Amino acid sequence: MTRLTDWIRRHQVVAFFVITFAISWGLAFSWGAVLQREQFLLLPVAFVAVCGPGLAGIIVSAVTNTRAREGPRRAFWIALLGAWVASALVFLVHHAFIEGVTLSPALIGLIAVAVVPVAFVIASAYSRIPSVRRYLSSLVRPRGVWGWSLLALVLPPASILLSLPVGNVLGRPPIPAQRFPDMNLALIGLFAVKFLYQLFFFNATGEETGWRGFALPRLQARTSPLVAALIIAVFWTSWHAFFWQAEGQPVSTPGYWVEMAVGHTLLSVLIVWICNRAQGSILVAGIAHAATNAAQAFVPMRNLYDLCLVWAVVALVLILVDRMWKKLPPDHPAVYGV
Repeated sequence: MTRLTDWIRRHQVVAFFVITFAISWGLAFSWGAVLQREQFLLLPVAFVAVCGPGLAGIIVSAVTNTRAREGPRRAFWIALLGAWVASALVFLVHHAFIEGVTLSPALIGLIAVAVVPVAFVIASAYSRIPSVRRYLSSLVRPRGVWGWSLLALVLPPASILLSLPVGNVLGRPPIPAQRFPDMNLALIGLFAVKFLYQLFFFNATGEETGWRGFALPRLQARTSPLVAALIIAVFWTSWHAFFWQAEGQPVSTPGYWVEMAVGHTLLSVLIVWICNRAQGSILVAGIAHAATNAAQAFVPMRNLYDLCLVWAVVALVLILVDRMWKKLPPDHPAVYGV
């Protein structure tokens, strides 16, 4: 056991990716069972699978901790209770108003159990284990990053909207007017619900806590933000394989993987840039990720290629202006330090 612990301490990024895929791919059968065969009792297991990156980051951080536990136990338990209530409410409101699901006592009870992994990841920002608390603290700390949070919220929807006239210029077939929802307070409310759902399930809690929260600072201790973004994109894209398969996506076709790889690579560069600008904030990275997915749920798109073209231009500008091929200084908040 000591030998394994020492290996994890020396190879934290490798250990993170191994544990992430062991959790997510090892339990991916549950996602297919829920979506394809309606075996809803496996929903708690499916939620653990999607939280794989965040849970892997917590595990590696706990194993590599060298300091004594700090703080009262009740802080973690209070945070767990609050995160559990908030997660359950977000899930239930989303499925009631967005999905049109009729809520029943059985469903509410199932959701109360299923959201525990999400609540655990959030509450771990108040862990008594110093390395875990330090690693996740930016997930629940909006102070000092309000401006970047707003940019993270606005930039993805703006880029998606911009892709529509770009498609027109390129001669794409027009999108029927009836596919565009009317802009009103109800639509804004539905977008807010969808955004919070994506933020909790699982863009911030399950994914960004791992990809940009854990892996990015450690990669940037050795290499540049650009290279780190590209490395993360490889694992981030492939990690989705079983989940996309469960959703019925054409994962057996090379064209689909090319499209997903290009899209995730460009988005990885954008999220890494804004995360670094926000001093390594997991919350800001999660907002950017959630805003992207929420906007795609409401804005009709012809294909991903028009959006990738917009992202490519934005990414190129950010790379050149911020010199993302250069390493960050070792004292930068988004660079891991022992």
